[in-house]
Amino acid sequence: MSAPRPGTDGLADARARIAHLRQVRRLDDAERAARDALSSWPGDAGLLCELAAVLLARERYTEALPAADAAVAAAPGDERGHRLRGLLLSMLDRHAEALSAAWTSVSIAPQEPVAGIAYARVLQRAGRLRDAAQAAGRVVTLAPSSADAHFLLADVAGDLGDVTTARRAYEETLRLDPEHAAARHDLAVLDARARRPGRALRGLIDAGRLAPAMTQVRSTVVAVLWQLSGRMRLWLVVATIAVLATAESALAARIVGGVVLLLTAGLGWWSLRGLPRGSWPVLVATLRTDRPLTLVYAVLAVCLLVLVAVVATGLGVLAILVWFALIALGLLTLVVGLARRRRQRTSER
Repeated sequence: MSAPRPGTDGLADARARIAHLRQVRRLDDAERAARDALSSWPGDAGLLCELAAVLLARERYTEALPAADAAVAAAPGDERGHRLRGLLLSMLDRHAEALSAAWTSVSIAPQEPVAGIAYARVLQRAGRLRDAAQAAGRVVTLAPSSADAHFLLADVAGDLGDVTTARRAYEETLRLDPEHAAARHDLAVLDARARRPGRALRGLIDAGRLAPAMTQVRSTVVAVLWQLSGRMRLWLVVATIAVLATAESALAARIVGGVVLLLTAGLGWWSLRGLPRGSWPVLVATLRTDRPLTLVYAVLAVCLLVLVAVVATGLGVLAILVWFALIALGLLTLVVGLARRRRQRTSER
């Protein structure tokens, strides 16, 4: 690709092209276009900001910081250079410098929502959550029709543990922008924490359809499926006690076993009612990505088959097999949980 032709119109076109490429996530092309344009206009603050923004999107923070520094030096009165510099310093955990740069951006353009959003994000990453919540609230006041402003408030409120505010802000985000995949995902996380697995799965499937590249959707779906398996295990403990209590009478064992199976089907329908069409292949495919979870559901299916055998034969004593299976699943869940927490701690070091 040849460098753009010098001139005012060419400079404006170059900036617009780079911004468009970045917005449509063609980041390789955007970086190439930014570097080509800078060969013709090496000191242009706008192009330097575009390059810094592209590298920020590519998570190459150390490379992006010199471009932001150069943009600030070229145009110290432009808030964007300070804003990008603050975000980059924050991602590099240089929080004191990041706060100073982000505050400069807000001071230059106090009525600019994007400057306020960046300042709130820098405060959030620095651990100053209450200050971040105040900054986010001010951004919502400045731009009440901005989905990004409400999403910011929801995110910070969630970190503060203010679930009511977070849920309300996520819902407002989705009212303003129904295709905001991150808001759908994070609202589903709140549903999962509130022990509403059916609603959580609906939100996660919607988020995955809106943003197939959002990698955290799969891991959250897996977490919700683990949660559902835990509910199923607890229910089977109660059901097995009931069946074993009637083991001396074949008729009673059949009746109790049949009631248990009907209630299991009803509870399953109630938990997963309202899932969008086409959800089951997605859930099955996700289930298969986690081998321990696949094993858990396979054993749970065997437990239900044992209860079917109780209904068919009247041998309530067969339910003792469910006990052994549930004990094995409890041990498996414990081992998997400990191993994954240990792996997570190791990766965070």
